[in-house]
Amino acid sequence: MDLPEERYRAFAQVLSDDELKRLAAEHGVIDQRERRLPIRIFFWLMVLSASQPGVRGSLFQLAAFFVAGMSRLFAFQPALRLSKMALSKKLKATTWRFFHAVYQALLTRYEQLLPPSTRHMLDRFKEAYAIDGSIARVHSTLARFFASVHRGQAALKLNTKFSVKNLAPKEVEVSAGKRHDSRYTGVTEEAGILYLFDLGYWAFHLF
Repeated sequence: MDLPEERYRAFAQVLSDDELKRLAAEHGVIDQRERRLPIRIFFWLMVLSASQPGVRGSLFQLAAFFVAGMSRLFAFQPALRLSKMALSKKLKATTWRFFHAVYQALLTRYEQLLPPSTRHMLDRFKEAYAIDGSIARVHSTLARFFASVHRGQAALKLNTKFSVKNLAPKEVEVSAGKRHDSRYTGVTEEAGILYLFDLGYWAFHLF
């Protein structure tokens, strides 16, 4: 699928407009005025533009992609004039928690779409999870929320719990980059579950 229209149709089958609107309302980014860039269109064009190498990292090119994509993907939407400033304001006004909630909803939906695993060696367990973390640097203005191990810098940590039985991510937890992996909350005391993780998660309470 090389065209944005094809990607949009494929994505829209997994994440409906109603679900997107519900998540937007839950995180306080629902549209208040019709003349503003609608959150639904803003979200989809942000996602689709991320797959276009030519528009990554440039607000000018991203704005151009938005304007071109509007007419191709949302033909019935009134034309919007979009500047780099307008796009910047929309990004600033949309909390990262909204995007995180959408991602979690997609993980749940993805698991539902996958066929059951037939791996007999895991039949003794209700579930088997592989857990790992990754750190990404973010702008230093976010240091208050995502403290890094390096002074004066900001970084966030993504701890991911992957279902080995369903071959799908189950959970992604976002935290400050300096938080130790052993504080990850995705390991529960529920019986019959196998957890696989490396020495970065070493802590007696996890065993």
